Amino acid sequence: MEYFLNVGKNSFGIASLKMTYRLVILMQLYLRTFLICLLSFFFAFAKNGCSDESPSGVRSDVVENILRGKVLNIDVNNSTVEVEILARSHNLSDKISRRIGSKISLQVQPGDLSLLSKKKVFKGNLQETFSSTVGKTFLLYNVWPDEKAERIRVKNVNRLLRRDTLGMGESMLRTVGDNLPPFALYDQDGGVVTTDYFDGSVTILNFIFSRCSVAEMCPAATIKMKKLQELAQKIKIPNIRFLSITLDPAFDSPGVLKSYARGYNLDESNFKVCTAEKPVIDDLTRQFGILRETAPDQPLDHTMRTMIVNSKRQIVYQVPGRNWRVEDFLSRLQGGL
Repeated sequence: MEYFLNVGKNSFGIASLKMTYRLVILMQLYLRTFLICLLSFFFAFAKNGCSDESPSGVRSDVVENILRGKVLNIDVNNSTVEVEILARSHNLSDKISRRIGSKISLQVQPGDLSLLSKKKVFKGNLQETFSSTVGKTFLLYNVWPDEKAERIRVKNVNRLLRRDTLGMGESMLRTVGDNLPPFALYDQDGGVVTTDYFDGSVTILNFIFSRCSVAEMCPAATIKMKKLQELAQKIKIPNIRFLSITLDPAFDSPGVLKSYARGYNLDESNFKVCTAEKPVIDDLTRQFGILRETAPDQPLDHTMRTMIVNSKRQIVYQVPGRNWRVEDFLSRLQGGL
């Protein structure tokens, strides 16, 4: 009898030890999961500050006055747009009391108003201003499209451009006979323009910027591009396109370039005026040998190059400098290059 009691005690003791061991293991797993969640929250908070204060992909301690939003309604007559706040830089929390997901009405410039009629999700800068109808308000400017899928596509293409630029070396430049590198830009309507734009057409390509005040440089170049466009249409040269790329992406947002195209009364059916983030423009100007110099309180100093690109994305003709002639380019287009 004593034997069976001892066996029972031992069995009970072993079972208790096993249960205790399992409880310890389970508690360790719970504790580990809790610590992982806590650390993830900590790092996310440290990186972005408050999640409803910082635009996606933008550190609040670096960028200020940035709003990411979704267009809800546009009032063309009053140049205002009602938007849903999706994210904002940290400093705007002191200026805008509304929370993420709430609505706000903003003043918008004409070019940006045109962009927002086509692109619903955007990012842009806010500046305090005054309206005679509503009093203190905000002006939305420097507006860029910000749909996630589109943004990822643009970045992926321009990673290829960056790799291509690095692979060229310091002394190499794109010239006649070379193909264009891959790139992705935004046009004056906020649409994405890649090198697919050149397929099936002959394209006149140059570099300008909207604030250029030297009459013989960018203004003259755009006037000549417009004249060439009109003559090509008049004599019915088929499949001709025009592409101007800004040298000043910090200022030349798509909306600014929309106003620029309207100011010159360009036929935008086959004329794109494009921009991108500064590193992209830096890579393109490097590849095409366009020099830019900036100095405090001075306009951007730059060189020029005007090119003809065929339907296979190959440079077939170019003129460095500002002294290209409309008649020369027109005769080459008529001759089929």
